[in-house]
Amino acid sequence: MTDAPLRTHALRIPVGDADLPDDRFTDHVNNARYFAFINRTFHGWYVAMGIRGGIPDRTAVMARIEYDFLREVKPPGVVECRIEVVRIGRTSLEHAVEIHDLGHDGEGSPRLAGRGRVVHVWVDRRNGTALPWPTELIERCRPLDGRPADHA
Repeated sequence: MTDAPLRTHALRIPVGDADLPDDRFTDHVNNARYFAFINRTFHGWYVAMGIRGGIPDRTAVMARIEYDFLREVKPPGVVECRIEVVRIGRTSLEHAVEIHDLGHDGEGSPRLAGRGRVVHVWVDRRNGTALPWPTELIERCRPLDGRPADHA
């Protein structure tokens, strides 16, 4: 587990023909793939936070997700999914999510493709009960300048 603050996390993801709808009805990325991009980005954040397999009997559960599609992403290309902790509750963390289209070579000017929010709840795996997030994990979600994220 790293000691670096992890309030933000980003992942670049190549986009190809496999991201198109199965029926090829449109020439842009299937809407469900955006949620897969968000999931992959969170998986990287979980690993960096040390909460995937590292804390017995406890886990983060995605309890809510909302996403607004703002523009099409067409393959081939690269997207960058960015997440940021914006609110810390007693048993939940709320993240802002943005997906940016970086163009065909991944080096273009980022164009916002969509944005949303994700809420994770810290739970006891044995009975599904919501628990307070461990202090050491919350501390790792603070920005580098020491400002706290918004608290509920």
